[in-house]
Amino acid sequence: MLNASTRHALASRLFALLSSALILLSASLAFAGSSEPVRPINLSDSQRARIERGDVLTSLKQGDRVNRGVATGIIQAPMEDVIPLVAECWKYGDWRDNIKDTALISRSSAERVVCSGTAKVPFPARDRDGHFNVHNHTRTLGGVESFVSTFSYIEGSGNMGDMFGYWILQPYGPNNEHTLMRHVLNVDIGGWLPDFLVRWATRRTLPDMVLGARQYLGQLKNQNLSAPNFWKEHSYE
Repeated sequence: MLNASTRHALASRLFALLSSALILLSASLAFAGSSEPVRPINLSDSQRARIERGDVLTSLKQGDRVNRGVATGIIQAPMEDVIPLVAECWKYGDWRDNIKDTALISRSSAERVVCSGTAKVPFPARDRDGHFNVHNHTRTLGGVESFVSTFSYIEGSGNMGDMFGYWILQPYGPNNEHTLMRHVLNVDIGGWLPDFLVRWATRRTLPDMVLGARQYLGQLKNQNLSAPNFWKEHSYE
């Protein structure tokens, strides 16, 4: 028979173990969700020629449920100027035309935050909103030191089916004077996506990931950038 003191000590240890397990489970659930492996940016010579002229490369693939879009372009500013735009997801409404009502919900570490926001969707569809886990960090991709920001929708936090993806920022140019940006977005809006919305997303929303950053940083620096690309001729040789 265990005495009362021993039983109390064992009960306390068991309670502590259960509490730790619950904390770990809660943390894993908070950062659970759909995701996609972050892949290096591989561009052909023709694609490099296009982005060096100021073009924004976009692609959109429709799936049965999730639609995947990719935007790639050059921001004519050093990485240290571009990183805050991507990392501070609670300020996306300042420079992303299709996003509003952004806010910082919580911060669990220097790299991990939860942000909220609303994506503007053209009539007759409803705007989509929710909370998103965001992980900002650096890693090597394709031999290049890169800034990466992954994001995933928190199920039940809004009126979306799902949303997840990532940003990549890499130095670009002979002197690393500019930034190569890629945005990968997987989204299930929680309903059927009509063809006109697909065309709208391809034509406007995806390019704006790059164009919005160009315009915003250009205005901050009082640069005379030419619309609609907000671009200055530059030699990348």
